[in-house]
Amino acid sequence: MAILLVSSFQVFSQKPVRVTRAEGVVIQKKLVVLFENSNFSGASKSFGPGEYLLTDFNDQAASIRVPDGLVAYLYEHASQGKGYGIAVDLLEDVADLSTLQFSKKLSYLVVFSATRDNIYVWARNAMVNGQFIPGHWERKKANPGPPNTVAVVSPPIEAPLPTTPSVLAVNGPNTSINQLGIQTPEGRSLWERAMTTQLGIIGNDFRGIEELGSACFERASNNLLIPDNLNFWYLQKNQRDHRSTPYFKRTLTGEITRVHQVHIEGTFEDFDANIDIKPDPAFTQLLTEAHGPEYTTLMKSQYYGSLSISGESGCPSGSFTTLEAEIADKYRPSGGYKSKLIEMNEDRIGKKIAVYGPWIWDEGHCCHPEIHPAEQLWWNETSSNEKVHNLNVVCDASRRFFWRNQMDDGSKLKPWAEPPIKGLFAIAFEYTLPPLALEATAGHTTRVFEVNNIQHYNVIEYPAADQVYNLSFNGKNIIRFIPHNNAFKVSFEHVGISPSNRNAIRGFLVIETSVGLTTQKTTSAVYPLSNPPTIIKIPENSNPSAAPQILESTFFSKEQGLYYFKLTEKNITSGKPDIRMSGN
Repeated sequence: MAILLVSSFQVFSQKPVRVTRAEGVVIQKKLVVLFENSNFSGASKSFGPGEYLLTDFNDQAASIRVPDGLVAYLYEHASQGKGYGIAVDLLEDVADLSTLQFSKKLSYLVVFSATRDNIYVWARNAMVNGQFIPGHWERKKANPGPPNTVAVVSPPIEAPLPTTPSVLAVNGPNTSINQLGIQTPEGRSLWERAMTTQLGIIGNDFRGIEELGSACFERASNNLLIPDNLNFWYLQKNQRDHRSTPYFKRTLTGEITRVHQVHIEGTFEDFDANIDIKPDPAFTQLLTEAHGPEYTTLMKSQYYGSLSISGESGCPSGSFTTLEAEIADKYRPSGGYKSKLIEMNEDRIGKKIAVYGPWIWDEGHCCHPEIHPAEQLWWNETSSNEKVHNLNVVCDASRRFFWRNQMDDGSKLKPWAEPPIKGLFAIAFEYTLPPLALEATAGHTTRVFEVNNIQHYNVIEYPAADQVYNLSFNGKNIIRFIPHNNAFKVSFEHVGISPSNRNAIRGFLVIETSVGLTTQKTTSAVYPLSNPPTIIKIPENSNPSAAPQILESTFFSKEQGLYYFKLTEKNITSGKPDIRMSGN
């Protein structure tokens, strides 16, 4: 049958016996002989001890000769140097292999001696009380019983898993699996992480951590009597993390305990949306290794302490129980304004959410641990009919985290919310391949992911991106993404056979969108207070870090942005009514 170029059943093999000479007579080694026709006729091919992929005699053998002292193990199929499918071990000649369901069905052959080390003998396949017992080695007995002369065909042995990764071919919006292989160790790790701890999705750290410098951020007071350089927000790191890059953006998954909208105008104005989250077990270190509650010097100061309740700390006496995801998605809103994020989550108390952004503590808020600004937020809604992924990416509208001159102390790599902010969502999928017979009667099913817009502002568009994107296998589409806009870069990554279900394909649908704008306004400017005047020049399309910090806002403008959308997941069966998602 087929040669697929691994087996759950292996047999002992040894090197071929050499030809020797004694008293001028050549002693030939014993050989197993395959014949093209029954009754040992037609074209033939001989084999000494060893393992053979029958590339030039595949599905041709109709009879076989097996000399005394050898075992011929026949396999129906072959893959990666191993046999699978039905199998039988022969210790004798068979004039007609059709009696064993093997006529013209042999693809892999193993030949070996029936004894090993003069200690063990081969006990062939057998049926005992209706149960199949595979062939195996047994120690020689002093008084062996009668030999087993019945050849028993095994139940089908599963095809072995490949040992190499999948090979994908990308042609515009279409990606085909040219060779289905295993999911790589990295892919398996990411897939399990997404499914077990992150609501089936990985955010912007899908391709690695996003490093941050160690500098903190200052808060503007909007009050001429209060300095604008008070240090408020400090990055956190794990207590025993001694890496050279310990500060990086983090994911938090947990249960929503409270949502509220801040609306403070004037001094220390604040319009942030706040979502309090009790972390899931995989993320408790973001609490346990965070800065503890503290009534800070800043809070006691004449500038900020007067805003505390009755001049007291208001800080918890024990430890924090939640982290706060904080984001401003609208700058200087009018009275009565409610963040869309608040609107979407105010009825979701007790439900799961995942957020991504800098892990910090707020010195003006008892050193409370936060993901701030939370640049990505996602959650799922599942019914018997479909699964909906709520995906949100925000470039913080407070403008507190835009410029390098807002940062103080430590190293400055990039402002935490410098636009554009990327929103990469890697959505884990598992697609079970149906039996061919079932597909022929029930039709072919494609898993479809379709975008539905909720709210958007300053979303970057990509040329000719509004296309239908497909992942196909064996000429049929298995995964489809429909964007309905030009806002996405799309790819299929870490695709491979599921380790727990060889009939399932796992992988990621990776969609990337970006929000917010950074625009270069000029290529030259006068350095402040230089005498004589010094002209600073930078090329067009420069990175903001190319400009001196004091001139960054002279050379560049920066605008916030956001994109809130739903990704509806369902199964569509060709020629049949829609079969909506249930479960995963």
